Amino acid sequence: MQSGQNAVQASEFEAQRRAGHRRLRFTPALEKLYRDQRQHALPERARPVAISAVALFLIYAALDPFLLPSELAHQTVAVRLLLSCPVILLIWGLSYAPVSAKRFARWYAGAYIWGGLNVVLIIALARRQAFPMPYDGILLMLMFGYFVMGLPFRTASVGSALIIGSYIGVEAAFDTPMPDILMNGFFLLTANLIGMVGAWLSEYRQRAHFLDRHLLELSREQAEADSAAKTHLISVASHDLRQPLNVINLLLDNLSATDLSADQRPLARQLSQSVTHFNGLLGSLLDISRIQENMIRPVMAPVPVATVMQQARDALDAEAVEQGVSLVVEHCNPALAVEADPHLLHRVLQNLIGNALQHSGAETITLGVDAGDRQHRLWVRDDGRGMPEHEQTRIFETFYRRDTDNQAQPGLGLGLAITRELTAMMRGEHGVVSCEGLGSTFWVTLPAAQAITTQPAAAMPIELPAGDRILLVEDDDTAREALQQILERWGFAVLSVATGALARHLARQQAFGLAIIDLHLPDIAGDDLFRELLAANAVGGGILITADTGRKQAYDPAQRLWLMHKPIVPARLRAALIRIQHTEAV
Repeated sequence: MQSGQNAVQASEFEAQRRAGHRRLRFTPALEKLYRDQRQHALPERARPVAISAVALFLIYAALDPFLLPSELAHQTVAVRLLLSCPVILLIWGLSYAPVSAKRFARWYAGAYIWGGLNVVLIIALARRQAFPMPYDGILLMLMFGYFVMGLPFRTASVGSALIIGSYIGVEAAFDTPMPDILMNGFFLLTANLIGMVGAWLSEYRQRAHFLDRHLLELSREQAEADSAAKTHLISVASHDLRQPLNVINLLLDNLSATDLSADQRPLARQLSQSVTHFNGLLGSLLDISRIQENMIRPVMAPVPVATVMQQARDALDAEAVEQGVSLVVEHCNPALAVEADPHLLHRVLQNLIGNALQHSGAETITLGVDAGDRQHRLWVRDDGRGMPEHEQTRIFETFYRRDTDNQAQPGLGLGLAITRELTAMMRGEHGVVSCEGLGSTFWVTLPAAQAITTQPAAAMPIELPAGDRILLVEDDDTAREALQQILERWGFAVLSVATGALARHLARQQAFGLAIIDLHLPDIAGDDLFRELLAANAVGGGILITADTGRKQAYDPAQRLWLMHKPIVPARLRAALIRIQHTEAV
């Protein structure tokens, strides 16, 4: 259904529910939809009904020779086997045949009337031989039509009236005493009335369920549309807000590298810190929005604990050094692993370390793990000021900030709330142990994974082996020029273009050691362009940069490819280039 039709139908469904349907009728459009759906469901219901009906007729056909006179038994068996059962089997066959739902519904109703008239015929044959055949078969047919076959109220009522009328006509034709006709007719009409009430109630409930089901489905579709709109808004906001931050960050790095005066350097440093702080606030807001909109789906895998702790430490080491804090990773078994999403776990540890750097006033922050049989507990411990017990119960709440925080640039109180949500997504637990004046230990517990056999990693060089030619593809002119200046300052030869078409043209003329490509180019997706260049041996590795944080930051050693988020932090870009250049091509 189109969205406009959905909106109209939603109002029609709601109006119909308010108006009611005691007459078992909807507005023309809804009535057609209801009948179509009911008729389409009829063949599936008809199959077990037909099988049970054939079984009943066969049972009666087997009993007739023992209960009826011989001649009458031959006649009744013939009626059951030659008239009733073939029509029922026909209905069973049609339920599998490509017959229109409307036509099948007519055949189905006709089979009910046909079966009832066959029972009347059997009674007529008995009356002809003066055998006192009871009218119980008529009662069974009425109950079968009203309650088993699932016929619409009006169809069942009309068909039943026809069967009862035929029976009364047969009794009158064979001169059955009037008191007996009246008595039998009274009981049949009473049973028919009960069946009609039951059929009315059943159809009324079915129609109410029809309205509720469609309203629920339309509500779900509307909720999904609203959620998709929010998801799109978050993605657009992430891109549009991070893009100017990326430009500012690159310009500040180039500015800091110039010969600034003594009074200008503190201003540049303060501005850089403000931009970094704002980026952190923006990232936290977008992350909590993604979590609330269920946009984050963890991909669970065995994650080596030592590796993820070292990576988290490396990511924040520069900030720790700037604050005069020692950031230490306690030695652990390199084969120890947890079942987690590696990117989400990295973010969790980063949040815990960042929280300690910003709020604890510690001199040393230590990362470690307590190994268990089924779970491992990863922890971040500081020797800072600690916190009172009443704060420990609220520290993971959304937007909670400690009263003792006196930062020039306070946070939003989202970092630990994000940690809580991400840990829960990975089927983990979280907590804190703290004592005022003695520091705090924040921990997360995750399921243990099978031990990972790893080879000792070669020491990564800290110097950047410059000289490689880099192809830079970025459609934002200011960001492209600023990033090119940084790369050239590091000693790279850089050729920069704004589109994928120009990048292809350059790649046909010469090969590049690396490519740095914006993921969202005007004429081609950045990852598609990189794959083209890699397949043509025009590049040996690269970095995709994007303001869309819905894509996870990660390194693919097989392609020697990083995916990094904007705003680009020059120190992280430098570390990524070092890793790429010291990864052997596959």
